[in-house]
Amino acid sequence: MANIVYRHYQRTDDFQLSDLFNRAFQMNGGGFVRTPKGLNWRYIQSPGFEPEMIQIAEDRDSHKIVGAVYVNLIETVRFNKDIYIVGDINDVSCLPEYTKRGIATNLMHRAIDYMKRKNCDLSILSADFKGFARRAIYQRLGYKDFDRCIVVFGFVKPIVLIKNLPIFTALFPVFLLYYYLPRFFIKIRFKKKSFLKQFNYKIFHDSNHQFYRKTANNFLSKYYNGFPLYSKEKMQWARVQTPAKRHSPTYILIYQDKKPIGGACITQKNMYAFKYGIKIRIGIIHEIFIEKKAFNTNKEFNLGYLYLIDKIIEAARQRNIGAVIYIGIIGDYDLTRNFRKFCFLSFKSIAIMFKKLKKKVGPLKDKRPLFVPTYVSLGFP
Repeated sequence: MANIVYRHYQRTDDFQLSDLFNRAFQMNGGGFVRTPKGLNWRYIQSPGFEPEMIQIAEDRDSHKIVGAVYVNLIETVRFNKDIYIVGDINDVSCLPEYTKRGIATNLMHRAIDYMKRKNCDLSILSADFKGFARRAIYQRLGYKDFDRCIVVFGFVKPIVLIKNLPIFTALFPVFLLYYYLPRFFIKIRFKKKSFLKQFNYKIFHDSNHQFYRKTANNFLSKYYNGFPLYSKEKMQWARVQTPAKRHSPTYILIYQDKKPIGGACITQKNMYAFKYGIKIRIGIIHEIFIEKKAFNTNKEFNLGYLYLIDKIIEAARQRNIGAVIYIGIIGDYDLTRNFRKFCFLSFKSIAIMFKKLKKKVGPLKDKRPLFVPTYVSLGFP
């Protein structure tokens, strides 16, 4: 029987924590990878970090970290008409040989106690809808399903995918028909719509951070429920002081008569399946927003969405990214429908779960779709 002790983060833990993440999440066959440098940026350098935000389980006999839970970020968020203090739970992980011993549950209890001490009203996390942890850990701790996510995935530069995975070379004609032609015909539609002549766009690679921050805050807080604003400090951490070039952002902004009416942000990550020797470069769409009032009809609004998505594809191609992924809420129908017009694939994904830490919390849902930050859905900003 292992002798497990519980403690919080120490400066010498980065290497073991990154190894824990990789072993815990790669056992399912593939996914993203953490390095000590990336983990330090993701958590230790984040705004308001405290060592108690990382709860650790250690095997005292082997001095090995066998489990961890991260609380990050703690921030004020508006839900419906009220503002709450929200603590995010991330990367609940345990070494495969130490699972089903109650370690993750004990770590979650410690994380919840910490959030209560920090006066949090709510805790939020994402979980595999059909996974063991959602049913056996989170629901038993009082977390309830709040909404369901949808993954939108599309190839934007198939030649890059083929270079990474030569096995797909024979499928290039399929990619050509399925991914290039829809964009070609949509561009023809753009040329036939006179109102689009007043539209233009700009793509910024790792620049104009503060202008984008203000624009995104304005639109996302208007059209999404639960959007955590980008403060200057948060923007500096998530978008400016990144540990590698692939984490640096590309901003897309579309304009109507020189006035910004929509935008998006993309970065990129490498996805690995070490078992099969696979490495794929994936573009991450962090947020998408558009001003509905800039359009007179619903048809014009959907064309505006198509115009924005087309420029996101262009930005990804400029970064030499082969495929992009976006995780949003199932109820964001307009956005999902317009992605599908580019022949993007979509499928139901994770559950977003909330736990009320105070009795005073009122109704959280409103008519707007929930905003899900990538540091909740994917585990990185």
